[in-house]
Amino acid sequence: MKKIWWLLGIVLIIAVIVIHFGGEPEYPASPQSGLAREPAITHDSATGASSMTVSVLIYNVAGLPWPVTCGKQTRKVDENGERIPIACRRSAELKKIGDTLGALRQQGIEPDIVLLQEAFIPEAAEIPNRGGYPNWVAGPGRSDTGPRYSARSPAEFIEERSFWKAEKLGKLQPSGLLLASNFPIVTHYPHPFNQWECGGYDCLANKGLLVAVLEVPGLPQRLAIATTHFNARRSTGVSNERALTAHNLQVEEANEFLEELDRDFLPFIWGGDLNMRHAPDRIEYFVERAGDTLNEVSSYCSHPETDCEVRIRWDSDTPWFETQDLQGWVSGRRVQIEPVRVEAVFDEPVDGVMPSDHDGLLVFYRLSWPTAEP
Repeated sequence: MKKIWWLLGIVLIIAVIVIHFGGEPEYPASPQSGLAREPAITHDSATGASSMTVSVLIYNVAGLPWPVTCGKQTRKVDENGERIPIACRRSAELKKIGDTLGALRQQGIEPDIVLLQEAFIPEAAEIPNRGGYPNWVAGPGRSDTGPRYSARSPAEFIEERSFWKAEKLGKLQPSGLLLASNFPIVTHYPHPFNQWECGGYDCLANKGLLVAVLEVPGLPQRLAIATTHFNARRSTGVSNERALTAHNLQVEEANEFLEELDRDFLPFIWGGDLNMRHAPDRIEYFVERAGDTLNEVSSYCSHPETDCEVRIRWDSDTPWFETQDLQGWVSGRRVQIEPVRVEAVFDEPVDGVMPSDHDGLLVFYRLSWPTAEP
């Protein structure tokens, strides 16, 4: 009898989730030609180089349906040393996030590009419009599923999939990835991870990768942007070992997809919720797989010899180990990229409640190229 009630409870929870996600918005297609702002271009006669600054914000907005978010807390603490909660119902907080971006736009200081994770519910899809962004695209939707698994997936990993840990229920949520841009979006690539290469409750979301190619006025090459959200660890309901296997499989797939994507050696910026905080095994595999092309912002900007202004509190000498949210870059054939400023945004409570259980990470990049080059 107890098992029957347990099963009924799970069915009820699934029904609630399906109802909440029944209103999945229609995501716009590319190309999109809107232009909100042209970046200023400077010329250095001493070096013969031209440059511009482009800002990129990554932010996990916790756009999950009620009651999934209930009980979530941030790592920040109040004056009494208590962890600060986020709102249980997310509609109002998500609208505030969009309105805050809109207010920054009125001041002329909005991020040029915004990469969102966990933007699942329709209110999260409103953030680009409320922020005044003329162009935005989304990652894989709920039904945009890829193959079940690949040859690199261990046989026992596939065989041990659990119904009770939501690994056999299909995709009830989209990827939760959104990309908003001040600059025209030439094309975009929503790539879902393989359906069964996930661990635990994370399998309910159709996680994957979102890549967009932007036409930045004055830049001699187009700019490629990517965001992702890898498999979680403790919140999955499965063992750390199984969650690690899922994470590694997704790292492999993301790298393979990016390697196969014909970017014509475009300058490339990436960022997202990589779910590697306090997980040396995940970090080591990620770094090993990325190889020599890996440039990560916090490790670069924390080095005293770099010309990068740090406006964020880092409590250790290894800030990349203390967060889930990371950004990085790869310079292009003609355009070089260098981070020049990093800061935290959406990092303070409003009326005693945090906007999300993550802070936003805002990075300013200098993009430079030879002036005389045709």
